[in-house]
Amino acid sequence: MKATRIANADSAKAQSGTFVFVVGPLPPPIQGAAAATQDIVTYTARRLPVYAANVARGTMDGLRGHAVKIGRVLRAMTQLLLKAANGRSRVLYMAADGGRGIAYNIAVASVARLCGYRIFLHHHSFAYIDHPSALMATLVRIMGRRGVHIVLCDFMAEALRARYPLIGDGATMQLSGAAFLDIVPRTDLRPGNDLQIGFLSNLIVEKGLDTSIELVRAARRENLPVRLLLAGKSPDRRSADMVQSAKSELGSAIEYLGPLTEEEKTAFFHNIDAFIFPTRYVNEAQPRAILEALAFGVPVLTVARSCITGDVGKGSGMCVPRDANFVATVLPLVREWCANRESLARSGREALARAAELRKNSTSHLAEIVEAFG
Repeated sequence: MKATRIANADSAKAQSGTFVFVVGPLPPPIQGAAAATQDIVTYTARRLPVYAANVARGTMDGLRGHAVKIGRVLRAMTQLLLKAANGRSRVLYMAADGGRGIAYNIAVASVARLCGYRIFLHHHSFAYIDHPSALMATLVRIMGRRGVHIVLCDFMAEALRARYPLIGDGATMQLSGAAFLDIVPRTDLRPGNDLQIGFLSNLIVEKGLDTSIELVRAARRENLPVRLLLAGKSPDRRSADMVQSAKSELGSAIEYLGPLTEEEKTAFFHNIDAFIFPTRYVNEAQPRAILEALAFGVPVLTVARSCITGDVGKGSGMCVPRDANFVATVLPLVREWCANRESLARSGREALARAAELRKNSTSHLAEIVEAFG
């Protein structure tokens, strides 16, 4: 698949001679980095010529997935060379990979530097921030002093610069995923006396599947009317068995919805009272599902890590310290929400206000980044 030209609106910027070459994962499937890259493509193409190269492995797993990835990266590098021959001002926007995948970023960035592209790298992982990565250190050096690092929050900027001192204060720009939020508040609380808690992600323990189920067990031991709606796919036998075992044990307190379409996802958020996301995923940075929950006016129960702590404001749920017992910590709030619907409604209003605030701030950051492209 060669780089695709994205039609852009007629504007002075579009005639400026600058074009943006986007390299990153694009849907399908829809996941955090792919959705963010697509949003950048759509927004930037209204102002500047954009060429997009999808380097995701798609739905392929194992060796076939790696082969697809390698082929797409090689084609993207070839297109970078060909587009550089037209002599126009050049910008590369690239989504940072995680782990060993940064090697692909290094290959693309090396070609881009040789061709005179200014590189904007969008970070979507905390794995190489929490722990040093020789690959990321190499990528930072290749990007050079003109390179720009796009981060998701203030905390990510500070942590990234501390880990990789070659990144100066002026080399980072901020763009939260909240810039692309649709604020779609519920008009009222869901009717009923039970508390429906939703979990939306790949159904794996790294994302908190086991902890979410354990919260339902703890609530049921206290005769609290708590139900858990599980949405997403079970990518392995371990996850599928865990879901099936929980359904057998807890009966109607667990409902498995499977993967959701965009329309079904909207119905999901309208049909839950709170969202749970006790993640311990190593790459976790700014989960899109948390931002979406806030935008629906759904309070969030999650873990204080990466950008999550700053996103989930006081009153719009709870961020549990990483070293604390998640279930024991959130259970008092769950009791309160079960006993007091007004407390639940108040948390929902706080969640909605937080989403609106995040979106307002992020929209201005998005405009600044596109201005920097040009």
